[in-house]
Amino acid sequence: MAPTLARAPGAAETPDRGPARGGPGPGGRRRRTRGGSYTPALGRLGRAGLAGYAALGLHPRRIPWRGLESLLHELPDFLSRRGAVAIGEIGLDAGGPREERVLERQLELAASLRLPVVAAVSWRRREPLTRRLLAVLRASEVEPARVLVQGADAGALRSVRACGHQAGVLLAAGEPAIDEAVRAVRALGPEGLVLSSGAGEAGADLLALPRAAARLRNGGLSEAVVRRVCGGNALRWLGVEAKALLAAVGRRAPKAAGRGDIP
Repeated sequence: MAPTLARAPGAAETPDRGPARGGPGPGGRRRRTRGGSYTPALGRLGRAGLAGYAALGLHPRRIPWRGLESLLHELPDFLSRRGAVAIGEIGLDAGGPREERVLERQLELAASLRLPVVAAVSWRRREPLTRRLLAVLRASEVEPARVLVQGADAGALRSVRACGHQAGVLLAAGEPAIDEAVRAVRALGPEGLVLSSGAGEAGADLLALPRAAARLRNGGLSEAVVRRVCGGNALRWLGVEAKALLAAVGRRAPKAAGRGDIP
């Protein structure tokens, strides 16, 4: 069983407004969240019987021109709320000193709070950005194994793992991405590989992960390997125990007519 990790939009900030918290309210205005679960999205996941967790960070495409320091100052408060378990998605989009400074500030926060990190690079200049991201991560005080690097191409997965990071393989591009993920698992083995559906992003396929698991099984890979890349490695990276995840699902899952407890 894999955790559902929502890259929560709760601390996104536009160039023209202050920090926006929570989802859009009536009339398109942002509503403020108060206590309780970190974001309404986690509440919706819980009502659907999914154990959801939130990663929160300032994405490089969302770095504001005004109010940046205020936003960074507020991050620890957001991250202290129930359901927030990681910092992310952070990383490099166009690259450059400004993006790197914001990335470094958030890595400092992750180190001080001892939180795992979701880091990513843009697809547009993937190879040079991946090299630069790995250099910035290497210079930080975050434990390498606590960083999940998303967006690296197949050729860079070895480099990501050689640096001690978890390597995220996104399945959001459909069947070609699933085929590539199967090849990666076969070539590299399960150590440090995390398959992800990218659920929560526009156009994501909610069934990509179970389809990839079925493809791996049909290809002769062991159940132990499938479990590791389709959930086990992610749970260990997040520091979430499988028993706790199953218990959360059992508490939150709605009962269907004629069915008993979830097996």
